[in-house]
Amino acid sequence: MKSQDYQENEKMNDLRKCESKKYVSFAKGDTILSLSSDNGLIGLLLEGSAYIVSIDENGHENISDFLTVGDSFGEYIFMPLKSLEYLVVAESDCKVMFVNFDNVMNNCRHNCENHNELVKKMLLFTARRAQFMSLHINILIKKTLREKLFVYFEYLRSNSYDSNQITIPITFESLASYLGADRSALMREIRRMNNDGLILSKGRKITLLY
Repeated sequence: MKSQDYQENEKMNDLRKCESKKYVSFAKGDTILSLSSDNGLIGLLLEGSAYIVSIDENGHENISDFLTVGDSFGEYIFMPLKSLEYLVVAESDCKVMFVNFDNVMNNCRHNCENHNELVKKMLLFTARRAQFMSLHINILIKKTLREKLFVYFEYLRSNSYDSNQITIPITFESLASYLGADRSALMREIRRMNNDGLILSKGRKITLLY
């Protein structure tokens, strides 16, 4: 039986056959797309990982979302606040398929299944983003960094095969930005949680003891 990852990769390859698209490769740290610009583009991440960063009028940056293979992004999907600038940034080397929003809403000449699959994935992605944004809000309203970490760890636990073993899928610097903290404060709190017998961490691999 084919694995879920293998089947997902096959679907990604099929989508490449859809009309009215272009492929662009990005290096780690590159800006992939500005979600604040009126360009009408929808991106689909084919390889690598990325994140969405918000920038306020004072130039302060915060990571608001993460993207993995199969995720799509664009002005019409993310619905950013007009007071902030939003950028999609490559967390690793990436390959992205871009299509125009109008082309997505109008089928290919042959009404191909690949095009329909793209529309389906965009709808599923939008639903996942709504859930993930709800998680982020629940994290940010917590008063202490420890409380924020508890919520984030519980999210990882719910998606782990072993309920007590989790792996933070992003860098500590990215996690700190996502939690609204700085990296040094995050590392101090993780050490305190180790000392208090709540977790046992080794790098980004964490055993939950509570």
